[in-house]
Amino acid sequence: MRRTTSDVPSAMYERAKRVGDVLAAGGALLALWPLILEIAVLVRWRLGPGVLFRQARPGRHGEEFTLLKFRTMHHVDPVRGRVTDEDRMTTLGRGLRSTSLDELPSLVNVLRGQMSLVGPRPLRIRYLERYSQEQSRRHEVLPGLTGLAQISGRNAVSWDDRLALDVEYVQRRGPATDLRILLATVPALLRREGIAEEGRATMSDFFGPRRIGGHALHRDGAGWSVRTAGSGEVLARCALRPLEAGSDTAELAIDVCVDGSAAPEVRSRAAEMMLGVAREEGFAAIRMRLPDPPAVAGPPADGPWARLGFRPVPGQGSDAPILMRSLAGSLR
Repeated sequence: MRRTTSDVPSAMYERAKRVGDVLAAGGALLALWPLILEIAVLVRWRLGPGVLFRQARPGRHGEEFTLLKFRTMHHVDPVRGRVTDEDRMTTLGRGLRSTSLDELPSLVNVLRGQMSLVGPRPLRIRYLERYSQEQSRRHEVLPGLTGLAQISGRNAVSWDDRLALDVEYVQRRGPATDLRILLATVPALLRREGIAEEGRATMSDFFGPRRIGGHALHRDGAGWSVRTAGSGEVLARCALRPLEAGSDTAELAIDVCVDGSAAPEVRSRAAEMMLGVAREEGFAAIRMRLPDPPAVAGPPADGPWARLGFRPVPGQGSDAPILMRSLAGSLR
């Protein structure tokens, strides 16, 4: 995970925040232990063995830790039809999620120094390779129990907006920002809004960015188009189709509609956003032919294509115009 020294507040702020985290989390655990015990008994009674939900999540700089929460769903059981989140969600679980009481065990993560009271929420391991370079900045700080995204709509906010709010916090973090978020968290919890994405039990999966900088990806009939976020000018048109019938490899075609120095950036950003579309459609790999000669920034084995995980097809040399990218990353 890339580290940066930009937008870093003072060391005094970091130390003070850590002290505040320990005092607040420790005090809350001591004050709320009867409630925590009661919830644990309820979860054990209603959902069976396994009171806690434990899952590996990426923390600061992408370092893994085990997130602790109360279970809110039944275990996966295909025989009983409990497969999706919607199937497995319980009435007790909805109540715990709507009040965020399921997150009380995460106070232990705060005490351990794996989380903070305020910061971007810890998401799935598999998302690490899906973030844009800008979105990955959310991991420059400790994940938190609450953050800008949580007081701005929680799971009802689109992924691109949610991750942009996380990066905004990284850039603006400080005592005043933390206090404002903490004070706004209580009213947000009382409103019980944005607990889940509309029509879902939780939140849809994140497959990749649909907006990078001033470029946004739009569905355009049977294909996709990359447009400027402001004027809506079409910068590129994209098509994704199986390499051959029944293949789990997709062929990506990008027709850039601008000339000059802007073309390489448009092409690489279009490819980065289309990776998410390919994941969502269930492809295991993506293949793309570059212009010949390649009108891109950097040779195929270097520059933006290497950063995006593309590699030349074996046997064609380092300057091959055909690139491949595996999408079979972590499932966690």
